Amino acid sequence: MNRKQKETIFNTLAVLSAIAALYHIAGIFYKVNDSPVWRHSLFIFINLICTYGLLKRPAWFVWFFLLLLLQQLYSHGSDIIRSWKNDHPIDWISIVVVILMPLAFILLLKDRTSVSRKSDV
Repeated sequence: MNRKQKETIFNTLAVLSAIAALYHIAGIFYKVNDSPVWRHSLFIFINLICTYGLLKRPAWFVWFFLLLLLQQLYSHGSDIIRSWKNDHPIDWISIVVVILMPLAFILLLKDRTSVSRKSDV
């Protein structure tokens, strides 16, 4: 993957994170799911950190993202299982999160490794 492709992917992920922040802003004013207002407020902040982190990729961000990844896999993974067991409609947001977040984390790790190697030379 060349630098331009990598930047395009990280920019796209940052835009998706900003869209998630907008979703949580809407969740403060409208009932978009069963989450309380405090949770939407927290995830606005988290999504904005992710937007920044995906664009700038500071060294600490990969660890922040790992913690978020684990939380999201548990939360959205549980939502998928619950929907499936209760014959609810497919939870597309959770499916996208469970697929994209691990891929984004792998890209962050690869990016961090390539940056580390370049700075060691």
